[in-house]
Amino acid sequence: MPPLPALARTCATRACLARRLPHPPRRILACAGAVGRDESSTSEGPASVAPSTPASRHAPHVPEHAPVTGRLYRYLLEHTREPAVLTNLRTQTSAFAPGRERNAVSPDQGAFLGWLVGTLGVGRAVEVGVFTGYSSTAMALALPATGLLVACEKDDRPLALARAAWEAAGVSGKIDCRVGPAGETLSSLLADPAHGPASFDFAFIDADKRGYAGYYEQCLRLVRVGGVVAIDNVLWYGRVVDAADTSASTGAVRALNAALLVDPRIELSTVSVGDGIALCRRLV
Repeated sequence: MPPLPALARTCATRACLARRLPHPPRRILACAGAVGRDESSTSEGPASVAPSTPASRHAPHVPEHAPVTGRLYRYLLEHTREPAVLTNLRTQTSAFAPGRERNAVSPDQGAFLGWLVGTLGVGRAVEVGVFTGYSSTAMALALPATGLLVACEKDDRPLALARAAWEAAGVSGKIDCRVGPAGETLSSLLADPAHGPASFDFAFIDADKRGYAGYYEQCLRLVRVGGVVAIDNVLWYGRVVDAADTSASTGAVRALNAALLVDPRIELSTVSVGDGIALCRRLV
């Protein structure tokens, strides 16, 4: 299949998560599905994956669950493990960028990313969009001592907090931080003999939405067969279902979600953790 079209773009102490976050992320229910190739693949992937259609088309009655907001979300946070270094980083982020706290992943999402990295046995990962370093710290904590996380960020200003958090968490030696446009950094990784295609196990994309399609294509090339590309904000705070929202960023997220659903190169599951994460396992 040709590339997707370009778009106009664990464990420390149980933290005091019961207190309200400065701006708790909006919680929205998503559905999961799988799309794959109906042909032989490598030993790292399934022999075949049955074609799929959107879950809403399989049956007239799809059960909906209570949205995780308010008291229920605070209960979730009370039962989420958050290292102290990340609790402190949330406080620092709120002071550094008031009103932009949700640019960082939520505690439950950070725990999920760390769990994914550990469970998948990730040794090499790439992150597109660092901000103040919450997600990169959470993932690096789950990497082995010899692990590597290439962290791509275009804005150097929030990286002071990120670097301090990496140092405090004892993971700075695992992180290769690259400052500049993410597309250029990913292109350089693909061309670098020390890295190159299929040299990473995991990629996490959480950056400018209009660039998502391009970042996805580059990251899909960077991860090995069987590797995972995780894409954040695919529910886009509910804007994806707001017909009145015709912004370029919302259109980019909608278009990417539609393209992922029919991309035969991946197995797809979209989960409602945080603001929605699309988990794309590379099949070929």
